[in-house]
Amino acid sequence: MTATPENSETPLDTVRGWVTPTPLFFVRNHFDPPKLDLDRWCLRVEGCVDHAIEWSWQELLDMPERTVFATVECAGNGRSFLEPRMPGVAWGAGEIGHAGWTGVPVRYVLERAKLHTSGLEVLFEGADQGTEPDHPERMHFARSLPLAKALDPDTLLAIRMNGELLEPVHGAPLRLFVPGWYGVASVKWLSRIEVIEKPFRGYFQTKKYTFQRRTPGGMETEIIGPMAVKSEIIRPRKDEVLGIGTNRVVGLAWAGEEAIAEVNVSTDGGRTWMPGILVGPRAPYSWNMWQYLWEQPQAGTFTLLARATSAAGRVQPSEYDPLYLGYMIQFSRPLTVQVRADSRSDARGGNLDALLFDINAYAEENRRMPLDVDAQYCEGSGI
Repeated sequence: MTATPENSETPLDTVRGWVTPTPLFFVRNHFDPPKLDLDRWCLRVEGCVDHAIEWSWQELLDMPERTVFATVECAGNGRSFLEPRMPGVAWGAGEIGHAGWTGVPVRYVLERAKLHTSGLEVLFEGADQGTEPDHPERMHFARSLPLAKALDPDTLLAIRMNGELLEPVHGAPLRLFVPGWYGVASVKWLSRIEVIEKPFRGYFQTKKYTFQRRTPGGMETEIIGPMAVKSEIIRPRKDEVLGIGTNRVVGLAWAGEEAIAEVNVSTDGGRTWMPGILVGPRAPYSWNMWQYLWEQPQAGTFTLLARATSAAGRVQPSEYDPLYLGYMIQFSRPLTVQVRADSRSDARGGNLDALLFDINAYAEENRRMPLDVDAQYCEGSGI
């Protein structure tokens, strides 16, 4: 965990259900949370609109709300697993969580301000400020969205997370929430919205959080947006010793704006694949738990892999694409386990329900997971 600003991971091996309790939910902040006085705070909407408006906290609370359940992943999640190392924070696998987000659709406040037809993007600016190693001037954290995504009814001015008012580290009093997109899009401590006529060229949208794409005309730089299709094995753990017999392999899979269609599991390093069983709702924006009962009659060392496929047919790749520049780390990550002949396993007599325990009590006791890597930062720290 980094103390200032706080950055911490969700302990994935504790996941026992669809929703991540807020105390266990990962935190990713570039700058320290601002100290805001709700009596003086307001949200300003301006730019290509007929009526620039300032909304007070109470006025926002009185607006119509909706709740969206969605998985959020940091764009650099899993960077510590890359070889060679890429610039940025060396995250493990825990920069991800799933929660219920409640708030006012962005569309509602933009319609009240009366959009101009000249609007191309919507800029969202947080009240937090700071510097980066390659940008010594103080700046606000800010990102823009294409107008169509901003007007999607599921894109929210989020006030609550898992039914409770946002905590300061999660963007209180108000944050943007963009379901299906990497977490960088969901600007915290939101204070200003501006409808703009030209593409936004801010630091966190041009200097960082971009990737390269090869096109017939050459390399093009693109802005990180929708989340990639991905799966993770969360149990057993790396190098765990299992017994011969039936072992339960459990994991998570998600695909951004799409639902998960299937997860396949390999126990021989990717030579052969078998279907896993999806558990729980299959919905856009949301992760699925999955399980696979692995019959292994012989002892040995085995390499497990999981491969997810989205509803639109996107398939999780086996290797990382370096053109992603240390972001969107979605490749199937191998997990090595030992099976011993002097131990026996039998996971057939039950299902995932047998793994349930009081996760909320656990969350309050354990909070979020500190970063557990030798080098928390490498060149390009802070991203």
